Amino acid sequence: MTGIGHYTYELVRRLVPSETFQLQGNMFNFAGRHNNRALYNAVPFPVVEDKLMPYGVYRRLWQFMPVGYEFFFGPADVTHFFNYIVPPRIKGKVITTVHDVTYLRYPETVNKANLRRIREGIAYSVERSRLIVTSSQFSKREIMELLKVPAERVAVIPAAASISDACMSEVPVTGPYILYVGAIEPRKNLQRLLKAYELLKREAGIPHKLVLAGGRGWKCKDIYRTAESIYGSQDVLFQGHVPEAEKNALYANAAAFVFPSLYEGFGIPPLEAMHWGTPVICSDAASLPEVAGDAACYVDPFSVESIAEGIWRVLSDKAYARQLVEAGRIRCRQFDWDASARKLEQIYCSISEGSI
Repeated sequence: MTGIGHYTYELVRRLVPSETFQLQGNMFNFAGRHNNRALYNAVPFPVVEDKLMPYGVYRRLWQFMPVGYEFFFGPADVTHFFNYIVPPRIKGKVITTVHDVTYLRYPETVNKANLRRIREGIAYSVERSRLIVTSSQFSKREIMELLKVPAERVAVIPAAASISDACMSEVPVTGPYILYVGAIEPRKNLQRLLKAYELLKREAGIPHKLVLAGGRGWKCKDIYRTAESIYGSQDVLFQGHVPEAEKNALYANAAAFVFPSLYEGFGIPPLEAMHWGTPVICSDAASLPEVAGDAACYVDPFSVESIAEGIWRVLSDKAYARQLVEAGRIRCRQFDWDASARKLEQIYCSISEGSI
């Protein structure tokens, strides 16, 4: 799971059916190819899998199919879609989660298939939805401005640190290291991070490795080429997607966590790093100042020098790094999945009762 998957899962597993509404989860799982039992065990209501058709095929055919969404999962008074797009010919009230509008602000960072899918479906999805849910006040303002949605139709349900108790006793990295966690894709601004790391290697001679933990995203070839070409490339480690226990250990043992993203609707990894007591360096763009508050060293994501200076300040000033760690432990506790789930339940109640 990437950010959207974690956001959905952390909320859904905390939702509690009430006298006002009952809940059912819907999931496409063609021919039962994926074993989702571990996910279901954490969800306190039934989950229905459709095994007749892959979601990708359904998405390509839904404009022409004579059957609607209810054919696969049965009818519902309210249906909540957690990933931008609402299928056509759906009955009842609809909520959709629009996590961000990267596709409008930075379309060059989105792969062509996703860009086309969102552009083709977002206008209908927004119009069809009784309410738009998003994860930050920043994203709410963006949705209001760029999608022309009035404020009363946008609700903010914040994310939080996605933390499990599992943590490896050792990390598969020798020596000190700087950590990034997230997908390997252009929006994350990793080419500038790599060049900032090269600058620190050349001019400050830092001994630290740069560890990038995350799966390959789209348009990532140039990122890997840059990593191979820079001075100090032998100390750049792409770990790929790592299991939770390893990810948590990487957070806990890093000298610093850096997140120079150009655009985030929320940004969960900085809060995770704060939870594990790691000083955070992040860009001063989009929602990140709203999320990180006074617990991060902010850098200009468009400046290699600014990114390098931020990393160097944290590595070289131990008192400042401790200050960030202490502020981070406080900051990450201000975001709580349980509180967000209760707020989402209130929305379900209000829509079910007709007050929204």
